[in-house]
Amino acid sequence: MDAEFSEFSYGYAAIREAEVGLGTIYKLAHAPKLPSLVEEELLGWDVHLAFVDYALFLQFKRPAFVSRRHPKSPTWDGVMAPHYRYSIDTDGHQHRALLRLEEKLALSPGTGDIYYAAPVFHRQLEFDNAYSGGQVLASSSMVSPSDFGEDDGAHHLVATTPGVATVMSDARAAETATTWDRLETRARQKAHLAASREPTARLTIGQLDDLLASSIRSLHRDIAIDPEVPIISRLHRSAAILGCGLALVALDPFA
Repeated sequence: MDAEFSEFSYGYAAIREAEVGLGTIYKLAHAPKLPSLVEEELLGWDVHLAFVDYALFLQFKRPAFVSRRHPKSPTWDGVMAPHYRYSIDTDGHQHRALLRLEEKLALSPGTGDIYYAAPVFHRQLEFDNAYSGGQVLASSSMVSPSDFGEDDGAHHLVATTPGVATVMSDARAAETATTWDRLETRARQKAHLAASREPTARLTIGQLDDLLASSIRSLHRDIAIDPEVPIISRLHRSAAILGCGLALVALDPFA
């Protein structure tokens, strides 16, 4: 059974929650956070120099709800319970591009994460209630691209509750499965470090722009990125080319 709402609606709600949630955390910690879509000319200095304290990339998936056993079900026997399911093509250019970006972000630990995100609900009423209550991400499954591997055909991801997921077809627990609550806890820790000016491993905005451009080139598609577009907007456009929404926390290096 397909979800009663669109992938676009879910993605819009999820990334909006992430932006608001992270922004609130850093504001309460009094960290020197930049506005998410600031124009360079308003600051009087090069935004390329700003630090990326945290970049969250979410690629949204609209799962199927599997409510009962079916002879043709590729996942029921591995779970033996109602669950949510979507598939990832590990041979695809987009998955490979996300893997490369995940690997590069890992060189600056804690600076960024990439997750496939999918709701653990399927009714329109459930979505409406989660959206109005700010609980869309809290009711979602999040798993990193690295959990699926590479060049290994299509794999199904099965989730029964947020934070608990299984990668099929070898039925193994998704090691990177997490919850929004865990991400918020980590963000609070980072925000307090930023507020106290504690040194952490960081990328600059310019370096993140370069990483995204490199990942886009690995798609092997003729995609031009306009260098005249303000860099923060360009980061969001680049994330969209990779099929992701982006929630970005950038810090003022002169604050």
